[in-house]
Amino acid sequence: MKQIKLIANALLGIAFCLAGTSCQTDAISTPTVTSLNEALPVGSTRTTESLPFIKGADLSYTNELEDCGVQFTENGVAKTSYELMNSYGANLVRLRLWHNPTWTKYSTLSDVKKSIKRAKDLGMYVLLDFHYSDTWTDPEQNVVPAAWASVVNNTTVLSDSVYNYTLSTLQTLLSENLLPNMVQIGNETNKNIMVADNSLLEPVDYERNVQLFNAGLKAVEDFNNATGKSIKTVLHVAMNPGDANNWVANLKALGIHSFDMLGLSYYPQWQSYTPSELGEFTSKLYQTYGIKLLVAETGHIWTREWNDNCHNLMSKMATGYPEKPCPQLQKDFLVEVKEAVRNNGGAGVIAWAPEWVSSTNVTLWGVGSNWENVAFFDFNNQLLNHGGIEFYSENNVAVTFNVDMSNAGSSAKGYITGEFTADANGNWQIFPMKQVGSSSTYTFTTHLSQGQTGAYYYLSDSVWTARETVPENLQGKWNDRLYQASSTEKEQIISNTWSN
Repeated sequence: MKQIKLIANALLGIAFCLAGTSCQTDAISTPTVTSLNEALPVGSTRTTESLPFIKGADLSYTNELEDCGVQFTENGVAKTSYELMNSYGANLVRLRLWHNPTWTKYSTLSDVKKSIKRAKDLGMYVLLDFHYSDTWTDPEQNVVPAAWASVVNNTTVLSDSVYNYTLSTLQTLLSENLLPNMVQIGNETNKNIMVADNSLLEPVDYERNVQLFNAGLKAVEDFNNATGKSIKTVLHVAMNPGDANNWVANLKALGIHSFDMLGLSYYPQWQSYTPSELGEFTSKLYQTYGIKLLVAETGHIWTREWNDNCHNLMSKMATGYPEKPCPQLQKDFLVEVKEAVRNNGGAGVIAWAPEWVSSTNVTLWGVGSNWENVAFFDFNNQLLNHGGIEFYSENNVAVTFNVDMSNAGSSAKGYITGEFTADANGNWQIFPMKQVGSSSTYTFTTHLSQGQTGAYYYLSDSVWTARETVPENLQGKWNDRLYQASSTEKEQIISNTWSN
């Protein structure tokens, strides 16, 4: 590739145009900086900034939703999605970038600049997600930008386009003090990337993919070397651990450039492995390749209901979870994912589009949201009580309820209900508990906020008539038991005996 020669012009702000490509969005004026052929200026030092454990939110929809009149509230008080995520402990915002979309004015470079500033104003980190397309990319679609269509079959020239576009975008953001901390080279790149038509996604040409990935990765590396920055790099797939491991192995065998993190999309709708298995892969990936695992996208439903006529994408519960959607189980899943990644040396977890509520925004699939049942807000845009947003917090307690069912008869099984089981409409639900071996003890673990209290009781079957009679001296709220999560501990066990 002609990278070193071309970059001298880019850094001097000279617009260039590779044969057969358009200068419409690549010709970004940039200020003069150190040439990539030179060492850093005397007295300067390489920035070696390390990132904390990432607890992020992809807020790419926020600007559009606000333009459509969406206003979020917490306990009746209006707040922006950025303010809310940050106040609960989110420390990073992920933002998608399309090359030159003609069907929307959002996720363009100008829109992304606005979003980066909002994140930085709150002291949050930023992950910039290059799709290298004019529209969505994922395992089912990955079309080359229209500006590069004429060179799609010339991988060398296309790679130069990737390199120059990535570098000039970073330099423009640097000039406006809007530089991201992390860069994602492609989005859900399971199959062929930057193809002329989606019919060409398979069979996967790993050698071509590696050349294109390397162009983006090299651009970030050269930018870092020239400016003294330390932007981290992410490659991203939507795969189960076994396939993701093979994907990395294939890239390594073909000389993939060094990258910092492997991003995974992890959704119960499409990936059926458990958070525990995710944790095992997190550890294995780092031990084998020195690459940290980042859950670049995740989410969980809190209801199967909908708030518009735009088809919801997710309806499945996570593997092993009760078939009872509710805010608490949304939170439980995200907390489990966070802890699985963190406890195994991973980089972090990012919730995707937690603000994408139903509105008048127009998508390629209709008007509204495909995701309002996965967002962190109810159908009135009020923050869910004890819902998914609390996964960002470090003030959660893993509360385990144990009940000895021996008094309930030999055929009895353990079930639990209470305020934490409430569905989207505030109705309590019955959750099955897990039997401990062959004993009469049943158990259920959930993640409550420190100091959280509420009523609960046990049942011997999955019907309301099977509830226990709580002795009067044990009735802490109404005629039910009372739980109170610890105000200091991270784990807590509440042990009871049926009707005793």
